[in-house]
Amino acid sequence: MLAVLAVPASAHHGGLGIEGDIVEWSLKVDQWQQERSTHGYRIKFLAYPRSAIVRRRTRLVFEVQAAATGRYVGGLTAQIVVRDPQGREGTFNAAEIPGVTAYYEVMHAFQSTGEHTIRFRAQAGEQELTASFVQRASPNPLFGDWTTTMGNGVMLLVFMATWIGGILAVQRRLLSRIP
Repeated sequence: MLAVLAVPASAHHGGLGIEGDIVEWSLKVDQWQQERSTHGYRIKFLAYPRSAIVRRRTRLVFEVQAAATGRYVGGLTAQIVVRDPQGREGTFNAAEIPGVTAYYEVMHAFQSTGEHTIRFRAQAGEQELTASFVQRASPNPLFGDWTTTMGNGVMLLVFMATWIGGILAVQRRLLSRIP
């Protein structure tokens, strides 16, 4: 029996919130990849896609929040410095996403494999906010991080088991007709 369950969803800071029984579980999940604290502010980082692929555009998203009040800090002039594994650096302006307070983003294509250091810089009043994050770039979408590799391996095993099961079922059916 197949049943379809409709669950209302709503967008909020930090990702997608799902209403219903799954809320308790989802609150325990860290939706941001990395978070740093500096001078009373929290700076959070997330990449879309989560596993960056060399020479493909990756959306680097940052959120700035006052640690004491929890308020989001918008209107900053933010810069992102990306340093590749060979030590080359590039500086980019991170625009605030229209309609989403305190979200700053840059589209970036990593040019080499390995771990890249991403430094967020902004001025909030008299405080300079800086935080460094690490983003790995891989040459192949099938082998990003360990979760992607493991998931692809499991899917391959499931496909092989299904394929072999299908062949054996057809073979048994065909052989049962032979006297």
